[in-house]
Amino acid sequence: MKTFLLSILISLIAYSALFSQSKLRSGFDPMEFRDLMQISVRQLDSTAYPYPGMIAPYPNYHLAYESPVVGLKNQWQLWLSPNKVGIISIRATVPTEIESWLENLYSAMIPAEGKIKNEDNSFFNYKLADDSNAYVHAGWVIGLASLAPDIVEKINAYHAQGIKDFIIVGHSQGGAIAYLLRSYLYYMQPALPRNITIKSYHSAAPKPGNLQYAYDFNIITRQGWAFHVVNTEDWVPELPLSLQTLEDINDSSPFSQKKELMKYIPFIERTYISHVYKKLDKTTVKSQKLYTKYLGDKTYKIIHDSLTYYEKPEFVKSYNYTSCGAPIVLRPGKNYWSNYYEKYKEEYSVFIHHHFYAYYLIVMEMYPERG
Repeated sequence: MKTFLLSILISLIAYSALFSQSKLRSGFDPMEFRDLMQISVRQLDSTAYPYPGMIAPYPNYHLAYESPVVGLKNQWQLWLSPNKVGIISIRATVPTEIESWLENLYSAMIPAEGKIKNEDNSFFNYKLADDSNAYVHAGWVIGLASLAPDIVEKINAYHAQGIKDFIIVGHSQGGAIAYLLRSYLYYMQPALPRNITIKSYHSAAPKPGNLQYAYDFNIITRQGWAFHVVNTEDWVPELPLSLQTLEDINDSSPFSQKKELMKYIPFIERTYISHVYKKLDKTTVKSQKLYTKYLGDKTYKIIHDSLTYYEKPEFVKSYNYTSCGAPIVLRPGKNYWSNYYEKYKEEYSVFIHHHFYAYYLIVMEMYPERG
């Protein structure tokens, strides 16, 4: 009898442990990513076209919520998977809306911690990295500020219904905002239920911030919880253009201690090195100022016409953009080229390698055993 009761107790403990485990697993899952793409494409943004297999509603996934359009034409959806995982899908650029394109263009850098004024005169406070030298894209912070409060509210509401696992997904602009959202949720985690698990996929995403932001993002999502999925033929992930000045290099570098080091160099060599140093530094600093002027100050004035309550932040003296997230590199093979160009050669555009369908084809070709 004791043996029987003991076996029941062990079974109950095992069942309880299994039930409490996260439904999500770390690591890139091509089938999971394929399903997420078929969900993301339903928001019909600038990269979506009626390609085979990507428009009809995907079986067993349920659209639980669609947000209103806010900010600079930003929107998100909440889907529920068959095993009750919440999928937060961030919409990408809307092709017909100038405000949506301006959000991308508004790429002057701002600190990864700060606040943005809301329409009701309240403030959206954000922390996206634990490093004062971490900087991010000003336009996509507007997207984050527009969407994050609603997303947090829905996470708490659905957690109360038993949903403890969430996947954040975004393509193109949506992928960039998804980076900032993932960081935002991490640093506000104490205000969220403790047993939430979050995974994120960022496909065709441009660069969201500088090297220090990327370091921070990769630390908080380490061990396979965030992925930057990129097609080698796609040019959008190469944006924004990156410019590194000597000020962007760590303080431990000899550039930061140049005055002290110069003391030990003979006069003639010191004079020459100083001349070259100033020329190089002056060129990059001048370029950074031009980028910030046109993609910050001047773009802000246009954006302010749409968001009259939005106050211009203090831009930082940097434009050192870099990618982040564990890279998943998609390289087109022969099947991709034949399938894509034979059927759509009459519809060629500069976004041909950036489309959802391009990414979908390569994933199905590179991972056939999982597709």
